[in-house]
Amino acid sequence: MHIHTVASDGTWDVAELKEELKKNKIHIFSVTDHDSVDNIKNMQEILNPKDNLIFLPGVELSAEHQGREYHLTLYNFDINDSRLLNLMEWTNQNKLSSNADYIRYISKKHKNVSFEDFERYENNRKRGGWKSANYMIDKGIHKDIPEHLKDVYASGIKAELKSPEEVIRVAKESGGKIFLAHPSYHYRNTFMPEEELKFWLELGIDGIECFSPYNGGRGDYYIDFCRKNNLMISGGSDCHGMFIPSRKLGVPEVSLEDLDIKKLL
Repeated sequence: MHIHTVASDGTWDVAELKEELKKNKIHIFSVTDHDSVDNIKNMQEILNPKDNLIFLPGVELSAEHQGREYHLTLYNFDINDSRLLNLMEWTNQNKLSSNADYIRYISKKHKNVSFEDFERYENNRKRGGWKSANYMIDKGIHKDIPEHLKDVYASGIKAELKSPEEVIRVAKESGGKIFLAHPSYHYRNTFMPEEELKFWLELGIDGIECFSPYNGGRGDYYIDFCRKNNLMISGGSDCHGMFIPSRKLGVPEVSLEDLDIKKLL
């Protein structure tokens, strides 16, 4: 229930993803590209009953809380909802502007980098990632994505994002169900404090991604919180195809009995 394609920063198109799902014996899935619904209709068009696949339309929305970027997965929404589409367009434009600002900033340090050169650069979406990162790697300035991200963070340049309150309000108005994605991503090797989980609960989330590679697979801590507070339970690999090979499709292994997604199905 948490997979990326070439519509954001993954390496697989929808046909390749479908084959990988069948190969890995996954029967219920969602495409949750970052602030993009571009591949939802494409996936719907290539599915047929013989595939034995249940597809839940999804998207991963970005929000900023206390200086951190958080992600929320939204399912079964109206993909033509104008408020939601406007929110995603605003977010993407801000991210693109921030990437451009970073390139202008870094061009003062490296003679072989310029904004004009960056604009001419043709990014291969099948590589995964995003244009500014691949540009810096191809220029030989960064050896990989982690080094690129470290340098971007050090520059202090980042995109302005909407608040969780606004993102969740718009998401729920689109008719969908919204989940806090991979909560342990922000607390590596430990769990998100219960006080913060309660903050998201009060904002109106419908569930939590309890099964995630970031919390060692099974998140009993998050499952207990969901059951106590009548929240749905989801799980996902956050697979990006070959862009981040460590996030493998179907890991952690989760069965329908482990989850609580009846309202989605």
